Amino acid sequence: MRSHASRSSIDRSAATPQRLESPGVRIPPPVFYILAFLTSLALQARFPLPFLSPALALGLGAALMAAGGLFIVLSILTLWRGHGTLNTNGSSAALVASGPYRISRNPMYLGLVLLYAGVACVFSVVWALLALTPLIIYTQLSIIAREERYLDSAFGDAYRAYKARVRRWL
Repeated sequence: MRSHASRSSIDRSAATPQRLESPGVRIPPPVFYILAFLTSLALQARFPLPFLSPALALGLGAALMAAGGLFIVLSILTLWRGHGTLNTNGSSAALVASGPYRISRNPMYLGLVLLYAGVACVFSVVWALLALTPLIIYTQLSIIAREERYLDSAFGDAYRAYKARVRRWL
């Protein structure tokens, strides 16, 4: 009888979703991109891989960096105006769905990826470009997934409607 009562209380708590206080991402995502880039620089110095011509690499890199920087700056300004948060371990006062958040649910991560790729091109660090796919997968599975669970918990139907309207990346 006693084990039945405790199982029943576990079942009730499992059936009632708890509101998350934050996404729980303690290490800021740019840290992972910086570490990957520094590791890639070391690999490029030790095991050089050829890249595009310097002029083409510079042009492509500058365009990617500009696009990435624009996404990041506009995202930050929009979050501040909309009372969102830049703190991946903090709570958000509002669901922000304007500005670049109208075309991407994660414009800051999109900007970070573009900026990273641009810097890799400008400095001809092929290893950094090779590390980009694992970085994106890590960002998706370990960071964005947590943020989405938090936003669903915090904003419920409003977030689910936003999620149905706006793609995750582009």
